[in-house]
Amino acid sequence: MDGRRSAVRWAVGLAVVGLVGGCAANATPSPAPAATAPSTGGPSVAAATPIATARATLTLGQPHIYWTNTSEPASGTSIGAANLDGTGVIEDLITEIDGPGPPVVVGPYIYWPEEYASTIGRANLDGSNVDHRFITGVDNPCGLASDGTYLYWATCGTVNDGRTIGRATLDGTGVNNRFITGANVPVAIAVDGSHIYWSNYAGGSKVSSTIGRANLDGSDVDQEFITGAFGPSGVAVDGSHIYWSNAGYSFSGTTIGRANLDGSEVDQEFITGAEAPCGVAVQGDYLYWGNGGSDNEGTMIGRAKVDGSEVNQAFIDGAGPAPCGLAFSP
Repeated sequence: MDGRRSAVRWAVGLAVVGLVGGCAANATPSPAPAATAPSTGGPSVAAATPIATARATLTLGQPHIYWTNTSEPASGTSIGAANLDGTGVIEDLITEIDGPGPPVVVGPYIYWPEEYASTIGRANLDGSNVDHRFITGVDNPCGLASDGTYLYWATCGTVNDGRTIGRATLDGTGVNNRFITGANVPVAIAVDGSHIYWSNYAGGSKVSSTIGRANLDGSDVDQEFITGAFGPSGVAVDGSHIYWSNAGYSFSGTTIGRANLDGSEVDQEFITGAEAPCGVAVQGDYLYWGNGGSDNEGTMIGRAKVDGSEVNQAFIDGAGPAPCGLAFSP
Protein backbone atom coordinates (compact mmCIF):
# COMPACT_ATOMS: atom_id res chain seq x y z
CA MET A 1 0.00 0.00 0.00
CA ASP A 2 1.40 3.41 -0.93
CA GLY A 3 1.28 6.67 1.03
CA ARG A 4 -2.40 7.12 0.25
CA ARG A 5 -3.74 4.75 2.88
CA SER A 6 -5.92 3.17 0.23
CA ALA A 7 -6.07 3.77 -3.49
CA VAL A 8 -9.80 4.25 -3.40
CA ARG A 9 -9.71 6.67 -0.47
CA TRP A 10 -7.24 8.90 -2.29
CA ALA A 11 -9.26 8.97 -5.49
CA VAL A 12 -12.12 11.10 -4.23
CA GLY A 13 -13.59 14.44 -5.16
CA LEU A 14 -16.61 16.63 -5.01
CA ALA A 15 -18.44 19.62 -6.36
CA VAL A 16 -20.26 22.41 -4.55
CA VAL A 17 -23.36 23.60 -6.41
CA GLY A 18 -26.33 25.71 -5.28
CA LEU A 19 -25.35 26.01 -1.63
CA VAL A 20 -26.28 29.64 -0.96
CA GLY A 21 -29.28 29.88 1.33
CA GLY A 22 -28.84 26.34 2.63
CA CYS A 23 -27.12 27.16 5.89
CA ALA A 24 -26.99 24.58 8.63
CA ALA A 25 -27.63 27.37 11.10
CA ASN A 26 -28.71 30.99 10.80
CA ALA A 27 -26.26 32.41 13.29
CA THR A 28 -22.87 33.60 12.13
CA PRO A 29 -20.10 31.68 13.94
CA SER A 30 -18.00 33.49 16.51
CA PRO A 31 -14.44 32.23 16.04
CA ALA A 32 -12.32 31.79 19.13
CA PRO A 33 -9.57 34.41 19.55
CA ALA A 34 -6.08 33.47 18.43
CA ALA A 35 -3.79 32.20 21.14
CA THR A 36 -1.05 34.56 22.32
CA ALA A 37 2.40 33.97 23.68
CA PRO A 38 3.03 34.51 27.41
CA SER A 39 3.80 38.12 28.27
CA THR A 40 7.47 39.01 28.52
CA GLY A 41 6.96 42.70 29.17
CA GLY A 42 6.75 43.49 25.47
CA PRO A 43 3.78 43.53 23.13
CA SER A 44 1.69 40.36 22.79
CA VAL A 45 2.57 38.13 19.82
CA ALA A 46 0.01 35.87 18.14
CA ALA A 47 0.87 32.19 18.34
CA ALA A 48 1.47 30.38 15.05
CA THR A 49 -1.70 28.29 15.17
CA PRO A 50 -3.49 27.34 11.94
CA ILE A 51 -6.43 29.57 12.89
CA ALA A 52 -4.17 32.55 13.61
CA THR A 53 -2.37 31.90 10.34
CA ALA A 54 -5.67 31.72 8.50
CA ARG A 55 -6.75 35.09 9.83
CA ALA A 56 -3.40 36.59 8.88
CA THR A 57 -3.15 35.19 5.35
CA LEU A 58 -6.71 34.59 4.08
CA THR A 59 -8.50 37.69 2.85
CA LEU A 60 -11.58 38.19 5.01
CA GLY A 61 -14.88 38.69 3.25
CA GLN A 62 -13.63 37.06 0.05
CA PRO A 63 -14.19 33.53 -1.33
CA HIS A 64 -11.65 30.86 -0.41
CA ILE A 65 -10.70 27.49 -1.83
CA TYR A 66 -10.36 24.42 0.40
CA TRP A 67 -8.89 20.99 -0.36
CA THR A 68 -7.86 17.77 1.36
CA ASN A 69 -4.22 16.69 1.64
CA THR A 70 -4.43 12.97 1.05
CA SER A 71 -0.86 11.67 1.09
CA GLU A 72 0.86 10.36 4.19
CA PRO A 73 2.80 10.75 6.35
CA ALA A 74 3.23 14.51 5.90
CA SER A 75 -0.01 16.47 5.73
CA GLY A 76 -2.18 13.54 4.79
CA THR A 77 -4.67 14.08 7.57
CA SER A 78 -5.54 17.71 6.93
CA ILE A 79 -7.56 20.27 5.00
CA GLY A 80 -5.75 23.14 3.31
CA ALA A 81 -7.00 26.54 2.21
CA ALA A 82 -6.06 29.56 0.12
CA ASN A 83 -7.50 32.75 -1.27
CA LEU A 84 -9.39 32.26 -4.51
CA ASP A 85 -6.55 33.97 -6.41
CA GLY A 86 -4.18 31.25 -5.19
CA THR A 87 -2.39 33.32 -2.55
CA GLY A 88 -2.20 32.74 1.19
CA VAL A 89 -1.79 28.95 1.04
CA ILE A 90 -2.29 27.13 4.36
CA GLU A 91 -1.58 23.41 4.20
CA ASP A 92 -2.99 22.45 7.59
CA LEU A 93 -6.05 24.55 8.39
CA ILE A 94 -7.80 21.53 9.94
CA THR A 95 -5.74 18.58 11.16
CA GLU A 96 -5.95 15.13 12.77
CA ILE A 97 -8.55 13.87 10.30
CA ASP A 98 -8.83 10.08 10.21
CA GLY A 99 -8.86 9.34 6.49
CA PRO A 100 -9.84 12.75 5.10
CA GLY A 101 -12.24 12.94 2.21
CA PRO A 102 -13.07 16.05 0.22
CA PRO A 103 -14.82 18.92 2.01
CA VAL A 104 -18.03 20.76 1.22
CA VAL A 105 -19.02 24.26 2.31
CA VAL A 106 -22.57 25.10 3.34
CA GLY A 107 -23.21 28.56 4.77
CA PRO A 108 -20.77 29.34 7.61
CA TYR A 109 -19.47 25.78 7.92
CA ILE A 110 -17.11 23.38 6.23
CA TYR A 111 -17.91 19.65 6.41
CA TRP A 112 -15.66 16.70 5.53
CA PRO A 113 -15.84 12.88 5.62
CA GLU A 114 -13.47 10.83 7.79
CA GLU A 115 -13.39 7.45 6.07
CA TYR A 116 -11.64 5.42 8.75
CA ALA A 117 -13.55 6.95 11.65
CA SER A 118 -16.85 6.51 9.77
CA THR A 119 -17.82 10.06 10.68
CA ILE A 120 -18.45 13.44 9.09
CA GLY A 121 -16.72 16.41 10.68
CA ARG A 122 -17.64 20.07 10.79
CA ALA A 123 -15.86 23.36 11.59
CA ASN A 124 -16.14 27.09 11.06
CA LEU A 125 -14.65 28.33 7.80
CA ASP A 126 -11.55 29.67 9.59
CA GLY A 127 -10.82 26.19 10.97
CA SER A 128 -12.13 26.87 14.49
CA ASN A 129 -14.67 24.87 16.51
CA VAL A 130 -13.66 21.55 14.96
CA ASP A 131 -16.00 18.62 15.60
CA HIS A 132 -14.63 15.39 14.12
CA ARG A 133 -17.78 13.49 15.11
CA PHE A 134 -20.52 15.85 13.96
CA ILE A 135 -22.24 12.89 12.27
CA THR A 136 -21.46 9.32 13.36
CA GLY A 137 -22.43 5.89 12.07
CA VAL A 138 -21.53 6.77 8.48
CA ASP A 139 -20.22 3.86 6.38
CA ASN A 140 -16.71 4.66 5.10
CA PRO A 141 -17.62 8.04 3.56
CA CYS A 142 -15.53 9.38 0.68
CA GLY A 143 -17.00 12.04 -1.60
CA LEU A 144 -19.28 14.60 0.06
CA ALA A 145 -21.76 17.10 -1.41
CA SER A 146 -24.80 19.10 -0.33
CA ASP A 147 -27.90 20.66 -1.85
CA GLY A 148 -28.30 22.98 1.14
CA THR A 149 -30.78 20.67 2.88
CA TYR A 150 -29.00 17.31 2.92
CA LEU A 151 -25.45 16.01 2.97
CA TYR A 152 -24.78 13.19 0.49
CA TRP A 153 -21.73 10.91 0.56
CA ALA A 154 -20.23 8.15 -1.53
CA THR A 155 -19.42 4.95 0.36
CA CYS A 156 -16.06 3.74 -0.94
CA GLY A 157 -15.19 1.31 1.87
CA THR A 158 -16.16 -2.24 2.76
CA VAL A 159 -19.14 -1.83 5.08
CA ASN A 160 -21.63 -1.81 2.20
CA ASP A 161 -19.12 -3.33 -0.23
CA GLY A 162 -18.41 0.13 -1.63
CA ARG A 163 -21.73 0.25 -3.47
CA THR A 164 -23.95 2.89 -1.88
CA ILE A 165 -24.71 6.60 -1.67
CA GLY A 166 -25.67 7.85 1.79
CA ARG A 167 -27.67 10.85 2.97
CA ALA A 168 -28.37 12.80 6.17
CA THR A 169 -29.86 16.19 7.05
CA LEU A 170 -27.51 19.09 7.72
CA ASP A 171 -28.19 18.87 11.46
CA GLY A 172 -26.75 15.34 11.42
CA THR A 173 -30.01 13.44 11.81
CA GLY A 174 -31.69 10.94 9.52
CA VAL A 175 -28.55 9.03 8.55
CA ASN A 176 -29.29 6.64 5.68
CA ASN A 177 -26.23 4.74 4.47
CA ARG A 178 -28.21 3.02 1.70
CA PHE A 179 -30.05 5.96 0.15
CA ILE A 180 -28.91 4.73 -3.30
CA THR A 181 -27.52 1.23 -3.90
CA GLY A 182 -25.84 -0.61 -6.76
CA ALA A 183 -22.88 1.72 -7.33
CA ASN A 184 -19.40 0.39 -8.14
CA VAL A 185 -16.92 1.87 -5.63
CA PRO A 186 -18.36 5.41 -5.78
CA VAL A 187 -15.74 7.90 -4.66
CA ALA A 188 -17.03 11.31 -5.73
CA ILE A 189 -20.42 13.00 -5.65
CA ALA A 190 -22.07 16.23 -6.81
CA VAL A 191 -25.57 17.68 -6.83
CA ASP A 192 -27.54 20.31 -8.70
CA GLY A 193 -31.15 21.41 -8.44
CA SER A 194 -32.52 18.16 -9.90
CA HIS A 195 -30.00 15.33 -9.70
CA ILE A 196 -27.26 13.57 -7.77
CA TYR A 197 -24.16 12.52 -9.74
CA TRP A 198 -21.37 10.17 -8.63
CA SER A 199 -18.26 8.60 -10.06
CA ASN A 200 -18.05 4.80 -10.12
CA TYR A 201 -14.29 4.34 -9.78
CA ALA A 202 -14.55 0.58 -10.36
CA GLY A 203 -10.87 -0.09 -9.77
CA GLY A 204 -9.82 2.40 -12.41
CA SER A 205 -11.08 0.23 -15.25
CA LYS A 206 -11.90 1.93 -18.55
CA VAL A 207 -14.46 -0.79 -19.14
CA SER A 208 -16.34 -0.46 -15.84
CA SER A 209 -15.74 3.15 -14.76
CA THR A 210 -18.86 5.28 -15.16
CA ILE A 211 -20.68 8.37 -13.96
CA GLY A 212 -23.99 7.59 -12.27
CA ARG A 213 -27.05 9.79 -11.85
CA ALA A 214 -30.33 9.78 -9.93
CA ASN A 215 -33.08 12.18 -8.94
CA LEU A 216 -32.58 14.05 -5.68
CA ASP A 217 -35.12 11.78 -3.99
CA GLY A 218 -33.03 8.74 -4.95
CA SER A 219 -35.32 7.55 -7.74
CA ASP A 220 -34.57 6.86 -11.42
CA VAL A 221 -31.05 5.52 -10.74
CA ASP A 222 -28.78 5.16 -13.77
CA GLN A 223 -25.37 3.66 -12.90
CA GLU A 224 -24.16 4.09 -16.51
CA PHE A 225 -25.32 7.61 -17.22
CA ILE A 226 -21.89 8.29 -18.77
CA THR A 227 -19.53 5.47 -19.76
CA GLY A 228 -15.90 5.32 -20.87
CA ALA A 229 -14.37 7.22 -17.96
CA PHE A 230 -10.92 6.20 -16.68
CA GLY A 231 -11.00 5.79 -12.92
CA PRO A 232 -13.06 8.95 -12.30
CA SER A 233 -12.08 10.47 -8.96
CA GLY A 234 -14.06 13.68 -9.04
CA VAL A 235 -17.35 14.96 -10.43
CA ALA A 236 -18.79 18.46 -10.72
CA VAL A 237 -21.76 20.09 -12.39
CA ASP A 238 -22.79 23.59 -13.47
CA GLY A 239 -25.75 24.93 -15.41
CA SER A 240 -24.61 23.44 -18.73
CA HIS A 241 -22.19 20.56 -18.22
CA ILE A 242 -20.98 17.74 -16.02
CA TYR A 243 -17.22 17.35 -15.46
CA TRP A 244 -15.10 14.54 -14.02
CA SER A 245 -11.42 13.92 -13.32
CA ASN A 246 -9.90 10.77 -14.85
CA ALA A 247 -7.35 9.70 -12.22
CA GLY A 248 -6.92 6.38 -14.00
CA TYR A 249 -5.74 2.97 -12.95
CA SER A 250 -2.82 3.20 -10.51
CA PHE A 251 -3.05 7.00 -10.82
CA SER A 252 -1.98 7.06 -14.46
CA GLY A 253 -4.76 9.34 -15.72
CA THR A 254 -4.10 12.80 -17.15
CA THR A 255 -7.44 14.24 -18.28
CA ILE A 256 -10.62 16.02 -17.24
CA GLY A 257 -13.80 14.86 -18.99
CA ARG A 258 -16.93 16.81 -19.87
CA ALA A 259 -20.43 16.13 -21.20
CA ASN A 260 -23.75 17.91 -21.56
CA LEU A 261 -26.16 17.61 -18.66
CA ASP A 262 -28.19 15.06 -20.59
CA GLY A 263 -25.07 12.87 -20.94
CA SER A 264 -24.49 13.66 -24.62
CA GLU A 265 -21.33 14.92 -26.37
CA VAL A 266 -18.96 13.09 -24.03
CA ASP A 267 -15.36 14.31 -24.24
CA GLN A 268 -12.97 12.24 -22.10
CA GLU A 269 -10.07 14.59 -22.97
CA PHE A 270 -11.70 17.97 -22.47
CA ILE A 271 -8.57 19.07 -20.56
CA THR A 272 -5.26 17.22 -20.85
CA GLY A 273 -1.88 17.35 -19.14
CA ALA A 274 -3.01 16.81 -15.56
CA GLU A 275 -1.16 14.51 -13.14
CA ALA A 276 -3.52 11.87 -11.73
CA PRO A 277 -6.24 14.52 -11.33
CA CYS A 278 -8.14 14.01 -8.10
CA GLY A 279 -11.33 15.91 -7.45
CA VAL A 280 -12.89 18.57 -9.65
CA ALA A 281 -15.08 21.57 -8.86
CA VAL A 282 -16.63 24.59 -10.56
CA GLN A 283 -16.55 28.11 -9.17
CA GLY A 284 -17.87 30.89 -11.36
CA ASP A 285 -16.18 30.85 -14.77
CA TYR A 286 -13.44 28.44 -13.69
CA LEU A 287 -12.89 24.72 -13.26
CA TYR A 288 -10.42 23.48 -10.61
CA TRP A 289 -8.82 20.08 -9.92
CA GLY A 290 -6.13 18.60 -7.69
CA ASN A 291 -3.00 17.19 -9.33
CA GLY A 292 -2.40 14.29 -6.97
CA GLY A 293 0.62 13.06 -8.90
CA SER A 294 1.44 9.51 -9.93
CA ASP A 295 4.13 9.41 -7.23
CA ASN A 296 1.71 10.49 -4.49
CA GLU A 297 3.66 13.72 -4.00
CA GLY A 298 1.75 16.18 -6.17
CA THR A 299 1.57 19.72 -4.80
CA MET A 300 -0.41 21.55 -7.47
CA ILE A 301 -4.01 22.57 -8.00
CA GLY A 302 -4.97 23.19 -11.62
CA ARG A 303 -7.42 25.71 -13.06
CA ALA A 304 -8.98 26.47 -16.44
CA LYS A 305 -11.92 28.36 -17.88
CA VAL A 306 -15.07 26.23 -18.06
CA ASP A 307 -14.74 26.32 -21.86
CA GLY A 308 -11.38 24.51 -21.51
CA SER A 309 -9.18 27.52 -22.25
CA GLU A 310 -6.47 29.13 -20.11
CA VAL A 311 -5.30 25.82 -18.63
CA ASN A 312 -2.88 26.26 -15.72
CA GLN A 313 -1.80 22.99 -14.12
CA ALA A 314 0.04 24.87 -11.34
CA PHE A 315 -2.48 27.54 -10.41
CA ILE A 316 -1.62 26.76 -6.78
CA ASP A 317 1.79 25.21 -6.14
CA GLY A 318 2.46 24.32 -2.53
CA ALA A 319 -0.72 22.44 -1.71
CA GLY A 320 -0.78 18.82 -0.70
CA PRO A 321 0.93 16.49 -0.82
CA ALA A 322 -1.58 14.90 -3.20
CA PRO A 323 -4.28 17.60 -3.03
CA CYS A 324 -7.77 16.32 -3.74
CA GLY A 325 -11.39 17.23 -3.18
CA LEU A 326 -12.13 20.93 -3.68
CA ALA A 327 -14.70 23.26 -2.13
CA PHE A 328 -15.29 27.00 -2.03
CA SER A 329 -16.65 29.45 0.51
CA PRO A 330 -19.23 31.96 -0.72
